Amino acid sequence: GGGLAAASGSSGRYGPASRLFTKIAVALALAMPNALAMDFPGLNLPSLSDIAAIGAGSTSMQDSDTVNDVVPETCSEERLARYPSGWPAALDWGIYWYGPNDEFKKAEPRQQVKLVDPTSWFEQGDGYANSTERWNKTFYDPSRNTVLYFHGWSGDGAWSTKDCKRVTSKCNPNLCPKGGVHELAKPWIEKGWNVGFFYWDQFADEPCMRDAEQKIWFDREGNGLRWASYSPRNNTFQWKQYQGEAMSVIDLCATAVKEAMGDFFGGGTVRFVGRSIGAQLAVGCAAKLHEEQHVAAPQRITLLDPFFTTQEFTFLGTVVRCGRVVSSTGVGAFAQQATANYVKMLWETKRVATEVYSSAGSTSGLDSQAAIDMATYSVQVAYKPSWCDGEDSDLKCEHQAVFPLYFLSFGLPPPPLVQAVTSPGRLLDKPAVTCAVPSASCTDAELRALLEEHILLMQSQTSASWDQVDGTDTFAVGDDTFALTSGTMLNTITPDPAIEEEVAQSNAIEQRQWGMSRGFRLGSESGMSTKQLDFVVQIAGCILALPLMAFLTYRLISLASQKACASSTDEDEEGSEEEEEEEDGESDLEGSMKQSPLMEDH
Repeated sequence: GGGLAAASGSSGRYGPASRLFTKIAVALALAMPNALAMDFPGLNLPSLSDIAAIGAGSTSMQDSDTVNDVVPETCSEERLARYPSGWPAALDWGIYWYGPNDEFKKAEPRQQVKLVDPTSWFEQGDGYANSTERWNKTFYDPSRNTVLYFHGWSGDGAWSTKDCKRVTSKCNPNLCPKGGVHELAKPWIEKGWNVGFFYWDQFADEPCMRDAEQKIWFDREGNGLRWASYSPRNNTFQWKQYQGEAMSVIDLCATAVKEAMGDFFGGGTVRFVGRSIGAQLAVGCAAKLHEEQHVAAPQRITLLDPFFTTQEFTFLGTVVRCGRVVSSTGVGAFAQQATANYVKMLWETKRVATEVYSSAGSTSGLDSQAAIDMATYSVQVAYKPSWCDGEDSDLKCEHQAVFPLYFLSFGLPPPPLVQAVTSPGRLLDKPAVTCAVPSASCTDAELRALLEEHILLMQSQTSASWDQVDGTDTFAVGDDTFALTSGTMLNTITPDPAIEEEVAQSNAIEQRQWGMSRGFRLGSESGMSTKQLDFVVQIAGCILALPLMAFLTYRLISLASQKACASSTDEDEEGSEEEEEEEDGESDLEGSMKQSPLMEDH
């Protein structure tokens, strides 16, 4: 998510007055369609109010404070109390973990390894007795599989800051039947997953989607990412600048994942799910985590109706961006090209499988090589939600429909594959694999197998996708069936053992093995398992014990030797004394014998 400077489109041949006159003249010509209520989709044409701003010397219509007529009912004290951070007046970005009944908790910072701090090399206790207690208290446990969701643009009123609205795990009442009672996280929680949402809504709350999109990749102005602040208590709205070190929302995302999941994550898999322009964020954040070799880098990316905005419109050297005449040429198709390149690179180098689900037609905004790469290196699934007919906004419903459909489908087996000859479709023979249609409930290995076959198929044709046949007129996912546009070659698909071995040996997977097989490395991408610590302590103990044992052995031998010598010396001394006593006895005896005649004479 590094910085990408926008090239200047101004020229030095004419004076400021001439350039201003040219801008106004061109803008007036471009504004005529809007003034006459003529619609030209796909063009960022300015309005008459924008022309007035240009004449006044303004290049942005959204820099001043704005106020709602009244405080929205959605800004209730009950809702605001759920965010102790002070949102939406205060900046609140990062990961929230979800539990039952749409309850959520802000992610707590978890232990990270620091090379200069040896105490951080080993996993430390977090105060919880076991994994169950930890999840019940925080809605997160590092031993569980994890799915992270990345929302899209929030400037359209559906999730806007000034309305105190955020997307949550409860389905939007305007989209899901029965008033939105569906809990999208429930199927995942029931299967033992962590469910997290990455919130960047205050950065994404821009009047123009392209402004929000470009924040994903870089800081356009270079003075800090702009974010929206709304205070319900005094009913004021204003723009503020983020003063942190991050140069993009991708940087913020990588930081949030590392803090929320820590360096001691041990779950089996991580999945990123992004919708609309949030799909770009999911891909970019995944690429950054893999580049940094972090343990929480994902093995699978899901893109729900990925969207890319149209490029700046240029006419006679004048650039129209987001309905305004601006002085820079922008970055063109950078976002779509970067996203498609990352999808390709992540598969070829990290074996990260990408799946694309659309419910509003083909992937929006892609063209040229980016479209080819995206279509080749990701499986494509097309929902056809005809049940959206009659909604207030059919197009908006279709664009949002894939979000609840994907999350709810995790609780059911993958849909069956049919032949698209009639409706309802005719079921094929039961496939040899359980996952013949890409689905949220397919395992990572099954999805990789489908992607491998898809890539081979794309070498001989320009498109291949799984299109919905049955269940189009109902919100329920249990009656959905799909047909493969290229035929029925999926009956014998199995994962490639060589690719599965690559996945097993990838840095992220290996660093989740908290036994003796964990790589012996210290740094930001690794830690040391308890078993390894015990082993190292034992080895260190043995190394320290050897010289100690040698010293003790030497001392014991020395003492024994000294004692033996002392004993021998004592025996020699006793023998000498006995000899002397014997000699003295003999001398006395001889003396007595010499004296005996005298005694006889007496």
